[in-house]
Amino acid sequence: MKKNVIAAAVLCLVAGTPIYSFAADPCEVVLCMYGKATGNSGGNECRSAERAFFKINAFKKHHRFNPGKTFNMRKEFLGECKAADPESISKILSKFGRVKG
Repeated sequence: MKKNVIAAAVLCLVAGTPIYSFAADPCEVVLCMYGKATGNSGGNECRSAERAFFKINAFKKHHRFNPGKTFNMRKEFLGECKAADPESISKILSKFGRVKG
């Protein structure tokens, strides 16, 4: 009985937690993508952060790219960095938010 209760509790916790397959730190992505949006480059140090940002894509039926949903997913991911300036996130998203990765 105890095992069933514990298993049910763990299942509820896991099911209620959003799982992202993005290993990059959102703050690192904000920093690197802001540099890219303003014309600067972080060089090799930012490659993984940029790759993580552009891996966030949404598709409609028949594998057609969905720019609106992609924008929202990227916005949610960047919003996880509480230290980021909202204007910086806005600038990143206005330039790269709807671009297919």
